Amino acid sequence: MRPDSTSSLTRALGETDLAAAQPLRICMIISSYHPIVGGAEKQVAQLAGLMTGQGHEVFILTRRYPGLPAAETIDGVKVRRIAMRKPAKGVGFILGAARMVRDLNPDVIHCHSLFSPSLAGALGKRWTGAPLLAKPMCGGEASSIAQKPLGRQRLGYMARVVDRFPMVSREIEVELTDLGVPAEKLRFIPNGVDGARFCPAKTQVDKDKLRLSLGLPAGPLFLFAGRLAAQKRLPLLLEAWSDVRTRIPQATLAIAGANRSSGSGYQATFGEGDEIPEALLQQPGVRMLGHVADMPNLLRAVDVFVLPSAREGLSNALLEACASGLACITARTGGAMDFMVEGENGLLFDVDDRCALAKALEKMAGDSELRARLGAAALRTVAESYDIRQTATSLLGQYVELGAGARAAAARRV
Repeated sequence: MRPDSTSSLTRALGETDLAAAQPLRICMIISSYHPIVGGAEKQVAQLAGLMTGQGHEVFILTRRYPGLPAAETIDGVKVRRIAMRKPAKGVGFILGAARMVRDLNPDVIHCHSLFSPSLAGALGKRWTGAPLLAKPMCGGEASSIAQKPLGRQRLGYMARVVDRFPMVSREIEVELTDLGVPAEKLRFIPNGVDGARFCPAKTQVDKDKLRLSLGLPAGPLFLFAGRLAAQKRLPLLLEAWSDVRTRIPQATLAIAGANRSSGSGYQATFGEGDEIPEALLQQPGVRMLGHVADMPNLLRAVDVFVLPSAREGLSNALLEACASGLACITARTGGAMDFMVEGENGLLFDVDDRCALAKALEKMAGDSELRARLGAAALRTVAESYDIRQTATSLLGQYVELGAGARAAAARRV
């Protein structure tokens, strides 16, 4: 399946929302892209689609996995894939992406992650002079680099050459500040969600019909959606579920997700080191859904979204759940702490606190009025401050502020 279409969003935008004075040539660098579809890939696809719809030329530079073409256009966005050759695949990607940046000579370079994409972007900037943005994907990314050999020197170099660090959470802001990144290079630009696509069921009757069509049972329905990876803490959720299952026998926990495959796309299996005991997966009230293509309808069919992750930037799945009017339970990590308030628009628990998570599950299962109140509040919060159009507009504003518009105008005069 291709990334979510953004045509409905671009039609809804005013002329001044996303259009710069000059159409820009934008290079975005990300480690993986369609058909590998995770939160970061979905966010980039939506942003690139919005910008393309407003007349900008967007290139996605990414790794080439077996079976994928070197070049294709997806929803108007030009995708270029860089082959990875042994033994130094990472170095090959960095050099290949940087050479492609040099050849494209963009007006701005936007890297998603401080790892290899940003190194490729830094080299591309050296060759082209284009302004460079580097977006940390989650808290802990910069600290992880700092702990590697020559990591501090690498971060110091990035702090000098990167013109702007868009941040999706205050947690990342604190981390970068502590590591010496100048405050004037930091901008808080959270992820966004398409509220036209992710929205609540219109009525309870519609919700019930959706649930029936998906083969899901009646009663309080909880959902985990995401990659089946260790950092998502799915075993913790299943253990907490087993703690309270006998007290909430009417409730069901649905698990939607899959793991990255070694080739192109996803496979509905667990990755190495992410195995979960069969007894937890087979316990009463747990439904394994595998990869779900139609997430908007699944979200409209359930009652509560649960995010037990130990580490997140700003979870796209959480934003989508809030936009769908769901009551949410989330760990206190990443961008969730910037907008989720305990008891006001969600329930929160400390990372890896099984007991607190179990209590939150039981509380939600037994109180339909609480679920309705928290879901409505979460929807208002996201609608006001986390619209994908706001994210795209803010980023384009940064591009222009850094000189991309002037660079584009100069290029057209030559």
